[in-house]
Amino acid sequence: MNAIHGLEHIDQSPILEAQGLARATLTLEWEDGLARHRDELHVERLSVWREADLLPPDIGQNLPGMRAGDIARAYADSGELTGPWNPDRVLRISSAAFDRSRMRALGVRPHVGRFYPQGFFKGLADVFGETLLPARILEIDGDQMTVDFNHPLARLPVDVGLHVDEILPGYDRRGGRCIDPLYDLLRHPGMAAPLPGAIPTDFGDSGDGLARLDERDDGLFHTNPRMVQHLDTRAVETITRLYADLLPPDASLLDLMGSFDSHLAAARPASLTVLGMNAEEIAANAEADRRMVHDLNAAPLIDLPTGSVDSAVCTASIEYLVDPVAVLREVRRVLRPGGRLVVTFSNRWFPTKAIRIWSELHEFERLGMVTQWLQRAGFGELNTFSSRGWPRPADDPHAHETPLSDPVYATWGNKPLP
Repeated sequence: MNAIHGLEHIDQSPILEAQGLARATLTLEWEDGLARHRDELHVERLSVWREADLLPPDIGQNLPGMRAGDIARAYADSGELTGPWNPDRVLRISSAAFDRSRMRALGVRPHVGRFYPQGFFKGLADVFGETLLPARILEIDGDQMTVDFNHPLARLPVDVGLHVDEILPGYDRRGGRCIDPLYDLLRHPGMAAPLPGAIPTDFGDSGDGLARLDERDDGLFHTNPRMVQHLDTRAVETITRLYADLLPPDASLLDLMGSFDSHLAAARPASLTVLGMNAEEIAANAEADRRMVHDLNAAPLIDLPTGSVDSAVCTASIEYLVDPVAVLREVRRVLRPGGRLVVTFSNRWFPTKAIRIWSELHEFERLGMVTQWLQRAGFGELNTFSSRGWPRPADDPHAHETPLSDPVYATWGNKPLP
């Protein structure tokens, strides 16, 4: 492993000491053959004294002496941080070992490529019913299935980074409960990877998996305008910054399934078309030059010429499409060659209108599913991003329910050049 440190800092700024405290953001970068991934985990209170030894040595050993804005990085070969991939952890078992009725009132069906808590597999040595670590079904063949109990990232090399966001006052010289930021960072991101050999995952996103609890006309649900943000302010800031980073300035943009705010204040588009379901909501969008009221579930068509838009976004809405690949293909049609579509979402949605499979997937599996949708729709140069662990803003109506901000997940791809 090699560490790379940022050297640009104000000489008089505080230095992180060996018993100091800091706010920090850990990053994980990796590739799986289908997409490039970047995952962020914010740590609100990192204790050098207690937690540095839990990080890769080229990061943990160099924390003392760092300043706010500095970065340390480390490269890890496959299995170095997760434990090596072990073929003995790939088991051929009876399909009857899968506990379909484990979740009361919800019959769980096994799907090839899906992850399930290891406790779903009964009667296996060293696998306990309470175990939540993920296991992946690789194959189902009649009354037998092949299941991989290795860590989802065990086969892949990764780059780990730590950005010092802020030096906190005070010191930590005592023992006590340690957090393991590296474990939290690595725990779930590999669940967005495709199966070995780029075999498509059966997420259950067909048939009744695309059905919804409320199958009435979507126009009824959108009769009354909702002039509220559906994510907290920290998550909205993350999405706004992401769009500014990924979208070209002075471009023509399409906001798919949009509303009164397109989160493009920092992106500076030359023009913006907003396609949504409620006329009053999109009329209130001050950034829009063109407004279109249309139900993509009734007709997955966009009334724009082929190749007429530079980029497109879809914010916190992809889970409501009953034929998402058809809609994404239509977005690809209206984009210019090389144009980019960015899809963002979180873990908050209207359950009666989201497709059924959405609520059954792990958050990182949703990221993998939407990325696979983009691939099926013909997009290339695929990327994903996740951001977790930030404190929930005190003014958020859900602040009393959970201390953490809404996580942000994003996937994007480009329309291929001719």
